Amino acid sequence: MMDYDADHRLATRVGKLRRHWRWIVGGAGACAGAALLVSLFSPKIYRATTYIMVSESKIGSGSGDTPWQQMATLPTFVPFVDNDALIRESLEKFHLDRPPYNLTAERFRRRGYLDVQIPKSTRLLEVDIEFPNARLAADFANDLAKRAVQFNDRMNAADTSSTRDFLKKQLEEATERLTKAAAQRLKIQQEAHMEDREKELSILLAEKERLSTHLEQLRLALAQDQSRTKALKQALAGQPRTYELKKSVTADRFLERAVEKMNLSGAPLSMTEESLNATRETIQQDLVKATVDAAAEMAGSKEAEARLGEVGRQISRLLAQITALRNDLERAEQNYSLAYEAVKRASHEYQNASVTVTSKSQDLKQVAPAIVPERPVRPRTVLNTLLGFILGGMLFVSLALIIENVREMRHSGLFSLEEVEQIVAKKD
Repeated sequence: MMDYDADHRLATRVGKLRRHWRWIVGGAGACAGAALLVSLFSPKIYRATTYIMVSESKIGSGSGDTPWQQMATLPTFVPFVDNDALIRESLEKFHLDRPPYNLTAERFRRRGYLDVQIPKSTRLLEVDIEFPNARLAADFANDLAKRAVQFNDRMNAADTSSTRDFLKKQLEEATERLTKAAAQRLKIQQEAHMEDREKELSILLAEKERLSTHLEQLRLALAQDQSRTKALKQALAGQPRTYELKKSVTADRFLERAVEKMNLSGAPLSMTEESLNATRETIQQDLVKATVDAAAEMAGSKEAEARLGEVGRQISRLLAQITALRNDLERAEQNYSLAYEAVKRASHEYQNASVTVTSKSQDLKQVAPAIVPERPVRPRTVLNTLLGFILGGMLFVSLALIIENVREMRHSGLFSLEEVEQIVAKKD
């Protein structure tokens, strides 16, 4: 039932609109004619298109970015073209800032003369210039693309120059540090006198070795002499100071026969002699010599020990000085090596500054210069006329429906005649 009522109301309205088809069609035709006249008398707009390719530099190893990363950075190059400074320069070049155009960068943007797009899956910037003059549109697009390329080149040159200046400053600082390190190293070498100190150390070490050997010999000789002295004392204690010797004439057979022939009766035939013990004297002399030698060796040992201690202290002091000086020399040498490597690296970077900066930059190239367009892109006469007809028809259909609705409401008593006439007048 509800669908039947809706269809019935729709059919009723369509039937009512048939009574107004003449002035609906006439009104739509009038709107189409108005749109046609407006399109014919509107200024023609021409579109000139050029393309700028964004590519990596062919110098050096490049930035190493993946293609997806490079594609993601393409929007950063739009300001290289859509740039107020470049637009103003191009306007001044073609005298568009003068009558009859009187364009500024702001007016140029507000009127939509410039459009920069990035075609999908490309590394291109599409530059569209829409302008009433076809020649000016093409020339303006080419000039703007050329200025964008030159602007990119100037930026790369400025980056190279600033990088070279920075690297040059670093090279000068590294050279200054190298000079200071070399002077410091030379000063330490001159003050250290390492050769003299090492020669002195060698002499002291040789003396220490000689004293050590001599001290060992003295200690061994002292031990031997002390043992010898002890043995001699024991031997000396067992020896008598003198010997008593009794001699008898009859002890010798020849003397006995001679005495018998001489017939010496009553005369003593024996005698007693007392003499020093030669063995004891020899032992005592050896004892005295051993005691003297032991005393001399004792004194020599003490002197050698004192000298050895002094030499040891001198060696320790000299070793501490040499160690400290060697540390200073090694530190100075290390500082010099680091400064030299820094100068070498800074010099290499300074020499390759241009290649390094260029390899990390992006190049802009105009790959498709704009040509003078032959047909305007606006206004579209046929499309505008058709749209005018459709919109006009829709407008008059709406007016016809409003009028019919008002009449129905008047018949039903909702509105007075004067109100209906006022509503119709307002709609007309």
